[in-house]
This record gives sequence, C-alpha cells and structure tokens, in this order.
Amino acid sequence: MPNTSSKNASDGICFANFFETWLVTTKIYMDKLNFLSSKIHQEAELESLVVQVLSHYQHYYDTKSRAARENVFMLLSPPWLSTFERAFLWIAGFKPALAFRIVETSVGRELTIPQVEKIEKLKVETRVTEKAFTDEMATIQNKIAGPPMVKIVTRTDTAEVLDIVTGKIKESLRDLVLNADILRTTTTKELVDILSPVQAAKFLAAAAQHQLRIHKFGLQRDAARNAT
Repeated sequence: MPNTSSKNASDGICFANFFETWLVTTKIYMDKLNFLSSKIHQEAELESLVVQVLSHYQHYYDTKSRAARENVFMLLSPPWLSTFERAFLWIAGFKPALAFRIVETSVGRELTIPQVEKIEKLKVETRVTEKAFTDEMATIQNKIAGPPMVKIVTRTDTAEVLDIVTGKIKESLRDLVLNADILRTTTTKELVDILSPVQAAKFLAAAAQHQLRIHKFGLQRDAARNAT
C-alpha cells in the first residue's frame, strides 16, 4: 500500500521547488518591465515582453492545475508559502479583485475615460463570479463540517465511506480551484487588453512587485518567529 503522507510531502517539495524557480524568473521579468516602461518609443518591445510575461504566468497556472489534480488539499494550504501569505488566500490563490486595485495604484491616473468604463464593467462581472465561487466554497466547507460527515465518522465502516465522501469533496474542490484560476488569468488578460503596452507593463510589474514583497515579508516574519 503506498505511503500517502510521503507522496504528499513529495508533491509539496516538487511544487515548492518549481515555485521558487518561477519567482526568480518573475523578478527578472519585473526588472525588464520596469526598465522598458520607463523608456520612450519602446511599445513594440513592451508588447512582446508583456506577451512573454503572460505566458510565464500561464505556465504557473498550468503547473498548478496538474498539482491540483494530484493533491488539491495541499494547494489550499500550501507549505511553500509563509503563514502571512496563506492568510490572504482565496480559493488557493489571489482574489481577482486585487488586479483592479493594482491597476488603480500603478496606472490609475493615466487611464482614459473609455478605459475606465471598460475596467468598471469588467470589475462588476468579476465580482459576480467571485461571489458565486465564494458561495460554492462555503457550501463545500459546510459539507465537510456538517452533521452528515459527523455521522459517517461514527460508523463502523468509516474508512471505506470516508474515502468515497472525501473523493467527492476533493473533486468539487479541484474543479473550484481550477475555475478560480481561470477567473484569475482571464481577468488579468482582459485588463491587459484594455491597457496600452506601457500601462500593461507597469501593471504587470506592480503585480509582480506586490507578490514578491509579500512573499519576502512573510518568510522574514516566519523566520523571526521561529528564531524566538
């Protein structure tokens, strides 16, 4: 019989290694975005770089999708993130609404009226889907903590029944995480489509900086706490 705990640890180590390497590349892209967006007459290069950055993020979500199919529970409380980062998670990732706040702080003053109108429309649509996913997550959590699960645990054939029930829960969670990731990626891509190349570069650079700073701060907090 396979050792499930060992496999889970192995899955976590594999994705953690991927994630750290991915973050290093993210930092490189952030520096390139900041450099080119500060130069004039670089729109063609910026467009190409923005496409590369979006592909970089898609690579992350493709890898995460495979991890979700292997062990979705691990993604809901990822050991490769600090406790500080895990406190901000929404269905195993950032809340799509965060992208709009980053746009506002990074290029808000540069937006035209038509851009603002398109972004506001996208924001409303995104919030509706966010709420639907949040409600779905609450439903799944209620199933896990509800009376039916308590009754199953007290049965004599607990192990077999639990395998069936947790399998269904795992499937529901996996689908929800994958759909939430699709919302995250489509929201980012649609925002980039609304923005000019320079604006898109500034937005993506700010998003990368936000993620890298939170990751670094969280690791420093955990290290300080462990030291004491």
